[in-house]
Amino acid sequence: MGQGTKTAAAITEAERHKRQVAVDFARANVGLEGFKPGPDVEDLAARFVNGEIDLSTFLKPTLNLS
Repeated sequence: MGQGTKTAAAITEAERHKRQVAVDFARANVGLEGFKPGPDVEDLAARFVNGEIDLSTFLKPTLNLS
């Protein structure tokens, strides 16, 4: 496994849907500000939605910017 990859228990379909809705909402908000997530962020988002990584791992690159 690569760096930052966590072995997680499978998530439920309901949890996957909840994560997808949250990612779609965030993507729309960013778009309204005139920005577009880069491919690395989109990859992390897909991994988060699929349950491959948790929220803290998904947000870690963003939190390091501050």
